[in-house]
Amino acid sequence: MVPVSPSSAATGLEWPDCPVITHYLNIAIALNPPLWVKGQSPRLHIYLPAVYLSSIGILLPQLEQALRSLSDQEYWDIHVYVDEPGAAPRLIHHGLIEQASSSTAPLHPFPLAARSSTAVNPFSDAGMVPQAAVPRIKKSSSRVRPGRLIISIIGLIGASFALGSLAAGIWNWGQSALSTATTSSRNSTVPSTFLEPTIDPAAIAPLATAADAAGETAPSAVPPPANDSWVEPITAVDGLTVAASSLSPPAPQVAVQLKAMGDIIPGTDFPNYRLPKDPNYLFNSVKMFMGEVDIVFGNFESTLTNYPYTAKNVGQGMTFAFRTPPNWTDVLKSAGFDVLSVANNHSFDFGDAGFDDTIANIQQSGMQAVGRKEQIVTVDANGYQVAFIGFSYWPDHNDMNNLAAATALVQQAQAAADMVVISVHAGAEGTDALRVRNQTEYFFSENRGNMVQFSHAMIDAGADLVLGHGPHVPRAVELYQNKLIAYSLGNFLGYRTLSTAGPLGLSMILQVDLNEAGDFVQGRVIPAALDRNGVPYIDDAFSTVTLVRQLTAKDFPETPLTIDQMGYILRTDAP
Repeated sequence: MVPVSPSSAATGLEWPDCPVITHYLNIAIALNPPLWVKGQSPRLHIYLPAVYLSSIGILLPQLEQALRSLSDQEYWDIHVYVDEPGAAPRLIHHGLIEQASSSTAPLHPFPLAARSSTAVNPFSDAGMVPQAAVPRIKKSSSRVRPGRLIISIIGLIGASFALGSLAAGIWNWGQSALSTATTSSRNSTVPSTFLEPTIDPAAIAPLATAADAAGETAPSAVPPPANDSWVEPITAVDGLTVAASSLSPPAPQVAVQLKAMGDIIPGTDFPNYRLPKDPNYLFNSVKMFMGEVDIVFGNFESTLTNYPYTAKNVGQGMTFAFRTPPNWTDVLKSAGFDVLSVANNHSFDFGDAGFDDTIANIQQSGMQAVGRKEQIVTVDANGYQVAFIGFSYWPDHNDMNNLAAATALVQQAQAAADMVVISVHAGAEGTDALRVRNQTEYFFSENRGNMVQFSHAMIDAGADLVLGHGPHVPRAVELYQNKLIAYSLGNFLGYRTLSTAGPLGLSMILQVDLNEAGDFVQGRVIPAALDRNGVPYIDDAFSTVTLVRQLTAKDFPETPLTIDQMGYILRTDAP
């Protein structure tokens, strides 16, 4: 097993090889073909052959676990690249690995079939452990914040490392680590096939035969608009240069970090059974990118109930009712979600009983459900009280079209909490709904609200962050009165329920950093895409970043934000 080091011409910078760490990692997780490591402890650049992209969700946790086992280091700052023949390496992951007690926790909450010859049903009666209801989420405020540490040390990465900087000390350390690794980790392997086999489209009953406008149709091929392209290739640049230049200066004023995702449907058992055999399949490829913050938010666009009667006439065209078994709540909890919005057009698919069941099951798992009318949900995050309010265009929820009532509710929340986050399900749907305009949007003659008017009004009333969802496509971001507005987070998970055609299949994990006043400090669009089953994976082509950059420049050309090629959202008006 002799790894081939990426050439200096390919990387653009001459970084020293790390043969000891390279050898250690390849043995610790039995990689063949092998990876290669450059850099200087504790800052590493790990190059992976392109063959590992299909199982990156398994490989990244194993790499981090292997590095955590080297107790000599307090932390590791890693950049992971995919190394394709004839092309410059592309950065696909950047993270800080800390030595902490949490590192001993299992990497996956459910057993993986790929790791065992015996199939295990995680939802059997023996495997279900009921959890007591937890009224509030408490995140530890004593945790070292990886985002801040990464930003504070990233400036050191840009300098070239001379080969002589690999001093004898690291060599001796590496030899000791290698000795330990060869006796403890030989049997850990990366499965060659982790994801579920791709489902033959011919075997899937079509959910609709109309256009993709509702975002809830069987996958189909939709070409990009001829004169308003929503994806343009990112100019080829050296990944190391981008990593060193794309981060903002240190931001010690960050008080709360939040990650937000759009529409989520884990699958449905109504009217036909469409749920994956292995629940890990749904989030495993993106789970590594969803954590390390104070709050993880998503829009849950299904129901968690066993109630047998739908409130919708699913026999008519473009009408869908989604029902997810209640025990699948644990899938969402294990993925890392803290707050789920249930204020959307599918929350009452099974009437009031289904709506109540959904909220009860979410809260019983330890998460919070936001979306009841006139309700404010408070989350304790890093010592700050963060209030969430869920809105939609339906009067059964907090109605975004009733600005007077919405303003009063936000003012009430602002008086009792340190920050206020607005979740709003609104806007037209489909590939024709990418653009944001300051006007009322309609979908099938239904008033879907004016997102610009509503978002500005909520911030004027005291809100600090607006998270939009509903159009099923990503939209632009705007900075208004120092507050961030994300006009649509797009689809995030729609297992055999949501269309993945064109921009309907582009997704994101939006990271937002807020200061004590709730002002936007910085953020990032972490690009994702949906496979043909509607399951997210990290998109190393950065297509969503390109799309959001283009849409923001077109829809809000005066907003003081810039989005760089790695997806970092930076303020252009910062001192």
